[in-house]
Amino acid sequence: MAKIITAFRDRQTARQIAAALEASGLSVFRVCATGNEVMRAFNQCSDGILVCGTAFADRTVDSLCEDLGERALVLAVGRPENLDNCEYPALFRLTSPFSRSELIASVNMLVQLHGQRLPRRTGEDRELVERAKRKLMDERQLTEDQAHRLLQSESMRHGVKMTESARRVLGES
Repeated sequence: MAKIITAFRDRQTARQIAAALEASGLSVFRVCATGNEVMRAFNQCSDGILVCGTAFADRTVDSLCEDLGERALVLAVGRPENLDNCEYPALFRLTSPFSRSELIASVNMLVQLHGQRLPRRTGEDRELVERAKRKLMDERQLTEDQAHRLLQSESMRHGVKMTESARRVLGES
């Protein structure tokens, strides 16, 4: 499932949007109020969906999109005149005021789109990653999620696929 992050200049708005998403069965990974918080959140989860306003105290949604690149599908929420100022081509827009069902439908569409973008591992590759995670969990007393994130971060740091990092952990490279 895609990691969902909500971010609005007003943290209360971000919490309200997160609560609406969670009430519909979607899990929200993080609630943010600045662009820098969003970047830190994406550094933890690597990719996902961002539901946000058009501007923050420290940056605009356009600059945030440029920094996130392909790591995020972004749904900008705002008044028409604010959304008209957004220039990032891959930005999805939801004009306010909007209904709860419009918000949920928009985010569900992005969740589906996110799922289609993910590379699918073969059964052999999945097993390789699982064995590497188990080894990390045993040797370093990590949870499965921590082991997974460690493999992800190593993959990103070295610019290789996760299966290659798994091979390194297992000593098979």
